Amino acid sequence: MAKQGIRIRKSLYIVLCIGTVLSLILCIGIAFGFFTKEKIVTKEVEKEVQVVPDNYLFLGDSLTDYFDLESYFPNQPVVNSGIAGNTTDQILSSMKTRVYDYNPSKIFLLIGTNDLRDGKSQEAIVQNIEKIIEEIQINRKQAEIFVESLYPVNASVSSAVGIRSNATIQNINAQLQEYCNEKDLTYIDLYAKLQDEQGNLQTQYTVDGLHLNDAGYQVVAKVLQEYLK
Repeated sequence: MAKQGIRIRKSLYIVLCIGTVLSLILCIGIAFGFFTKEKIVTKEVEKEVQVVPDNYLFLGDSLTDYFDLESYFPNQPVVNSGIAGNTTDQILSSMKTRVYDYNPSKIFLLIGTNDLRDGKSQEAIVQNIEKIIEEIQINRKQAEIFVESLYPVNASVSSAVGIRSNATIQNINAQLQEYCNEKDLTYIDLYAKLQDEQGNLQTQYTVDGLHLNDAGYQVVAKVLQEYLK
């Protein structure tokens, strides 16, 4: 029995020594890079899409400038870039500060009535509006453009209408609509929403036959809200 116990202890001692030596070899191997684990990583290919944060820019003259966007479109990222008295030429000369600097995701363009005030021809007005659109498409490719029709006027209300006429406005609108159809742009016919039976701006929607009152802007806001979604 004594001899058997000695043999068992010797065997355990040998196993312990072998284990110690193997552990030492493993540690040395890992330290010197003899034993490494290979990690294979697979990654699904993803398509990169440029996304512009929601930023809805309203570009135009006094009809936009006087539009209280925050009240009509609460909790929406609206930006008012309208300046009273502006013409198409003035917008074209200030595209960076009026449009590009805001990096808009949607642009609602309403311009041209003051060009009529100044006697600019229909062809020149339409050409300038087309230039504005083309400049936006070049410099802000991701922006979605919405072209609003010029609004009707009502000369019977006051002299603010000046030399503007609804016949001329309707001709310009027809050309803008045709252009939008050709270029796959969204044309918004607000003229039809604001006119009376004679094709004039409804008196209940205006303060002077040219500019809108709250009731008029409510009509416009209701239509435009569908395009903000």
